[in-house]
Amino acid sequence: MFKTKLATEAAFSENQDRAAIIKHSDGLVLAIADGAGGIGGGGEAAELAIQLVKASAVANEFMNPFTYYNLLIEADDILFEHPIAGETTAIVVAVNDDLVCGASVGDSGAFLIQNQSEIDLTAKQRRKPLIGSGIATPTAFGPVPLKGTVLLATDGLIKYAAQPLIRKIVQSSSANEAAKALIECVRYPSGNLPDDVTVIITCHS
Repeated sequence: MFKTKLATEAAFSENQDRAAIIKHSDGLVLAIADGAGGIGGGGEAAELAIQLVKASAVANEFMNPFTYYNLLIEADDILFEHPIAGETTAIVVAVNDDLVCGASVGDSGAFLIQNQSEIDLTAKQRRKPLIGSGIATPTAFGPVPLKGTVLLATDGLIKYAAQPLIRKIVQSSSANEAAKALIECVRYPSGNLPDDVTVIITCHS
């Protein structure tokens, strides 16, 4: 059993982040997408990427990272041909009772938060080209032992909050409280956010 929480908040009128927690007979599939601004269709790209993950999340090889690598390759092709969708980051992570794996493209991040450190599961990902460019190159990761708390986050968090602070918040709070606190930790005194922020936190119950 897992305790899982998704939280998101827009910096401006339109939130171009999308995310999903998808139940599977073998565990959970977690997905985050952050639509690229400046070229149009970012929100649509992120939404379509998440819908494609939802439609494909019953893969036979659940704990094979190349299942999710291939899914992102397919998403890149579909978004590239789409008449409205632009480009997006994307992370897809599978977790079961013992392991975590997945694939990613862009500057969103997935981490395994442990007592005194964190493992950046997406450390070797390529920031560009993004999903929807038609030439995206996803990076697969894992499987690695699920020892700690899984955190997925868009760059609205990881670009503006130091990793020690993120780790402290995740470790000192429940999943529900931590998700809210992570968004609040990057809020300016004015009340504004520097960017859209989306997080998913998952841990054993």
